[in-house]
Amino acid sequence: MNYTLLGIANIVAISMAMGAPLAKNASETIWTNKPANTEDKNWEREGYPIGNGRIGAMIFAQPTHERYALNEISLWSGGENPGGGYGYGPDTDKNGFGAYQPFGDLLVDIEGDSSVTDFVRALDVKTGIHTTSFEKDGVKYTRKAFSSAPQQVMILEYKASEPKKLSAKFAFAGKHSGTEVSAKNNQLFLKGQLKNGEEFAGKAVIVQKGGSLKSEGNAVEVKDADSIVVYVALATDYVMDHKKNWKNNVSPSVIVDKQLSAAGKVALDQIEKAHLADMKKYLNRVEIDLGKTADDIAGLPIDERLKRYSDAVKKGEKPNDPDLEELLFNTGRYLLLSSSRQGNLPANLQGMWNDKVSPPWACDYHNNINFQMAYWGATVTNLLESHDAMLDYIFAMAPVCAETTQKNFKNEDGTTPRGWTVRTSQNIWGGNGWDWNIPGSAWYATHAWEQYLFNQDKKYLATKAYPMMKEVCHFWEDHLKELGENGAGFKSGDQNAINTPEVKSLKKGTLVAPHGWSPEHGPREDGVMHDQQLIRELFDNTLAAAKIVGEKDTAWLKSLKDKRDRLAPNMISKNGYLQEWIVDRPNNITGHRHTSHLYAVYPGSEISKVKTPELAQAALKSLELRGTGGDNHRSWVWPWRTALYARFGEGDKAHQMLSSLLTYNILPNMLTTHPPMQMDGNFGAPAGMSEMLLQSHAGEIALLPAPTSEWKDGSVKGLRARGNIVVNFDWKDGKVTNYELISPDSKTVKVRVNGKLEKATTKAPAKPKAKK
Repeated sequence: MNYTLLGIANIVAISMAMGAPLAKNASETIWTNKPANTEDKNWEREGYPIGNGRIGAMIFAQPTHERYALNEISLWSGGENPGGGYGYGPDTDKNGFGAYQPFGDLLVDIEGDSSVTDFVRALDVKTGIHTTSFEKDGVKYTRKAFSSAPQQVMILEYKASEPKKLSAKFAFAGKHSGTEVSAKNNQLFLKGQLKNGEEFAGKAVIVQKGGSLKSEGNAVEVKDADSIVVYVALATDYVMDHKKNWKNNVSPSVIVDKQLSAAGKVALDQIEKAHLADMKKYLNRVEIDLGKTADDIAGLPIDERLKRYSDAVKKGEKPNDPDLEELLFNTGRYLLLSSSRQGNLPANLQGMWNDKVSPPWACDYHNNINFQMAYWGATVTNLLESHDAMLDYIFAMAPVCAETTQKNFKNEDGTTPRGWTVRTSQNIWGGNGWDWNIPGSAWYATHAWEQYLFNQDKKYLATKAYPMMKEVCHFWEDHLKELGENGAGFKSGDQNAINTPEVKSLKKGTLVAPHGWSPEHGPREDGVMHDQQLIRELFDNTLAAAKIVGEKDTAWLKSLKDKRDRLAPNMISKNGYLQEWIVDRPNNITGHRHTSHLYAVYPGSEISKVKTPELAQAALKSLELRGTGGDNHRSWVWPWRTALYARFGEGDKAHQMLSSLLTYNILPNMLTTHPPMQMDGNFGAPAGMSEMLLQSHAGEIALLPAPTSEWKDGSVKGLRARGNIVVNFDWKDGKVTNYELISPDSKTVKVRVNGKLEKATTKAPAKPKAKK
């Protein structure tokens, strides 16, 4: 193949002339001048993702061939998994865990050969529009693809600068045995049913201008057209409702017919206009400027740019590409919005993009860090609607989780516990798999509370968040273990732990979470700090929420507070670091990827420099002792540590964690890798970066709390602080120069600016300008 590659200036000039949004903004566009490798083994590193929160595709573009790896977020094998196992694959029935499934492929073969010039494929992460462009024999070819949330269809558009130059063949390809693919007139059909009974259907309508069209076999072929537009709809018969047995009782074929019929009544330019307005509504809320990248660097294709960045970091040099770091931030928000919308399932381990029938870790909802990390940035980066998708999922799964909990747990007196908890892995059928992550439901409850802190919606708190928080409190009231004098009753998988001085120092009546695990580190043991921190935060948050909603059961509140006060506390070792367990284990403090015992620093708020400086100093020492080599090179590790260092005010170290993500755990298409690809790193990066720019967890709003020399000058617009306050500010030479706070109702708040605490009054948001 002969792909003539021009210099970046020529590529940009040609692309802009063709109308493609290529490299116009180095912080908003992912692009390359290399055609995609469409082989399955290259799926995670070559494709560019589009999505509308429910349906999407990973796009692999070449001059003569395209592959759209299709996904619908509710296509899952498995079921309620009563046995709790972790068997997964395409044929898992309702008694197994199952896995998130690929929908199939849309394959496009385009007439011609591959000898083209000026080839560019790109994804604009502010518009969600994928473009491909090239030139052959004096003819300029452009393609456009996006997934519309307003219309619930994907649009693929093909154009040429001269008439009668487009000839292509379109066909669906199934991924599952028994899937039917066919074609009739200008339509393609895909229909199937998984072994668990879930039905799915896809349909594509091909509309050409000029030339001819015919269907043959399972394909539609277009000859000598001026332009081609493909409308794609995908659906299943799933509904996120246990009472309906997870079925919507509507044929997915009927659903896609209705969607395509509705889309067909809207002019194409209006569909695109509505799509752009929809994306702008969410993604343009936040703008960050971390500095300007030099033009010769900003103009590089993404794969070359990433290599240049990582080479610099490995040499100990400054990468000097703040626009790439902005692109990481913008990509994370784009991917979250594209895979997590109200009314749909939330983002899974890979967002919503998966091409394997047996994907790693089932492409599930992994709740010992990954699922939660996906939503850390949703609140502060002003995507509360995406966070709603996570919370709606938790509320919907709770009834089945409660049944499963009551079948698997007994209180010490033999009674059945109230409330519920979860295993580490969850599916869309209420099913739980693998090991129990007993504090997982407490972690979920913090997300419900955080949503209230950011949106200040008292109705939501009273009707949704607080009842769930109270249920989870009930579980822990029943499940907590009371120790006797000198730690009597303490149990551990490490028999040497029982007689240690740390255990002997515990007071009679101390409450511990029994048989805990510091994911995924150390022995099974009572009173693991990760668990204790989560339960303490759960009780604190619930007590605070109870005051707001007007809880009448004062005896229960008094009892809850008593239990909160008797929880085994955070402990500082004689060497000055925060302990991961009640038992001090100096040989277990380095090297591990998880920092579970630092939950109370971030995403929790129990430990902070403002409120608990001694504990904060010990926690910082624990973080530093973990190190950054070997096992730490994981997609989700770097964003967590970015946020942790930011909470300690260590901006340069926070930036070092961020640059390590871009150096060690990112693929040529900007997707993060564990390996394999997991989007938790993509989702977590905006959260960690936001903590460097804005914090509001310690009873004050801190502006630029972790300045870094890498972002000397910059600005922020639209980040959200707790209290439903939108924050805008600028800085120069690492110092905030001006700021404004915006909230629906005027209020006076504490603001920390350049290290000094002051009071400020929020102002009302600007009224929309009247349309002319």
